[in-house]
Amino acid sequence: MSGTFRSKKNSLALVGIVIALACCFGLFSCSSHIGYGVMNWSLPDHGLSAGDVVPVFIQSNIGKVYVIGAGKGGRDHVEVPLWQLTLYKSRSKAAKASAVFGEYRYTYGTVKVDGLPIRAQPENTARQVYRLREGQKIKIIRKGEGSAVLAGNSPLEGDWFEVVTDDGGTGWCFSYNLSLFDERESGSSSATTAGSGSDTDLDTLLSRAWYPDSYRTMIADDRIDLSRIDPAWGFFPGKDSGVARIETEDGLMTFPYTKIAKTDEGVYGFEGSTLTVQLRKSDSILVQYTDSAGMPHALYFSALDTTPAALIDAEKERRAELLASIRKAGPGFSSGNYGVIRFLEGGKFLWSGYQLLSPQAIPAGSGGGGTVDVRCFLPNGLVPEYEGVLSFKFDGSRSWVNFLYAVSGKGLKLEYLSESCIKDSLVTSRALSPTVIFFSPGNTDSGGN
Repeated sequence: MSGTFRSKKNSLALVGIVIALACCFGLFSCSSHIGYGVMNWSLPDHGLSAGDVVPVFIQSNIGKVYVIGAGKGGRDHVEVPLWQLTLYKSRSKAAKASAVFGEYRYTYGTVKVDGLPIRAQPENTARQVYRLREGQKIKIIRKGEGSAVLAGNSPLEGDWFEVVTDDGGTGWCFSYNLSLFDERESGSSSATTAGSGSDTDLDTLLSRAWYPDSYRTMIADDRIDLSRIDPAWGFFPGKDSGVARIETEDGLMTFPYTKIAKTDEGVYGFEGSTLTVQLRKSDSILVQYTDSAGMPHALYFSALDTTPAALIDAEKERRAELLASIRKAGPGFSSGNYGVIRFLEGGKFLWSGYQLLSPQAIPAGSGGGGTVDVRCFLPNGLVPEYEGVLSFKFDGSRSWVNFLYAVSGKGLKLEYLSESCIKDSLVTSRALSPTVIFFSPGNTDSGGN
């Protein structure tokens, strides 16, 4: 099992930004907490072991993390995945739950064979809830009473243990094919990196933020498509968690691993998974993996001189300025044949009297207003007489209606573009016999502010 898909846009980075802003503006006290949690997995970098009770400040179901207190007096705020902690409302309830770990507080196991099952109950006929990989690490919670596991007519040596996997799976596993160890004697329970500290390529891989290579293309072309950029998307090596992540618009893929090892010049394998990463340049990587169906995948990621959040903010500002310039020239525009358009603040519009454009351009029943944006782009030199593309989304329709536009002292000029003329938010062609509309400027009385 190379990884599992999870919900879209699960971003730990976004949660951190929200926390910081909330603290700065006093939206909540960073000293308050929502309860107490019991650690299900050790975090040695923060001095925490499984079974420790910690204060919990925030639960984010978007980022799928808790923010907990660590360090002296719990003053350090640390993000941990939801599965690494069980939340309780009171310290006393958390302390009672912590006692379950008992003698196995520091005990982990590694899997000897591929496909070892975890079951819903401590018996070999119980439903399988998870299949382990060879070499995968699990946390031992407690020993339970269960039915014997037979090899022929003879019982196998071992015990049933309640366990937690390194990606949050839970259930019961028989220990015959497990190698148990005490984390205090076997070093850190988190994944290790071979050569870290002396390997500059690996240091670069682990220290930089990696985003889809398409972001760099958008920057080079000066076309930031807001529908194809998100601060949460990228490749995250998981240096501290031992779980690498690939997050795209299709969802989240996770890769639990035990070690990062160099396999070739600039190439690193994430042992315990099918993931490999090649550092092509200091700002470019190739990430490859094989999915559960045996299909190979290759994705390119880049390091940027800016952040996706900054790109998004700049693009939103650019679009707002373009709409403001159209409002300044109007804000109302009228045509004897195609009605009256009024551009409102906040990216809204009103349009009445457009019957001659319906349903060929504007779907029937679209209504009299909606949202307007400059979400598409013009290629250099294709339509020099136009400034850009205005896209109208009527409240009564699910689709965007797109027009090339130009604004001047004489008014507003529009040319209708069908969906076939646009690909990936870029205008690729124009109609052979285009519908061109001219609107005169003026403060019309179509309503709105």
